[in-house]
Amino acid sequence: MKKLLYSCLLILFILGISSCKKEYPRDIPKWLKNKIKELKKETRRKKGCGLGLCASIEEFTDGSNVFYLWVTGTAEPAGYIIFDYDGNFQCQQFNYDSGDCGDISNLETYYFTRHIWEETNY
Repeated sequence: MKKLLYSCLLILFILGISSCKKEYPRDIPKWLKNKIKELKKETRRKKGCGLGLCASIEEFTDGSNVFYLWVTGTAEPAGYIIFDYDGNFQCQQFNYDSGDCGDISNLETYYFTRHIWEETNY
């Protein structure tokens, strides 16, 4: 009976650990993981997406350089914030698909790589 109990507890423990899946890719920079943690806390405080608009983070590249686009989830005109791979703020603007942004030139040469995170309603 004890062996059965220990086996069941071990299985539950393993299932519990494996179910702790992160809501974002593992290979993103540490600063971005911390940013997502902050955003998740803010989402909990306001109990979901604000005004029906959900924030998200997307990754873009031109083949050699990467930037992260934070869609703020607000109705403000400058709803996009761009950070470079190292987490340096580049700009906040309304349009993110052309022109220059801080140290990033020719945004039109960058293409969508992957979806990193999205705010959810509770």
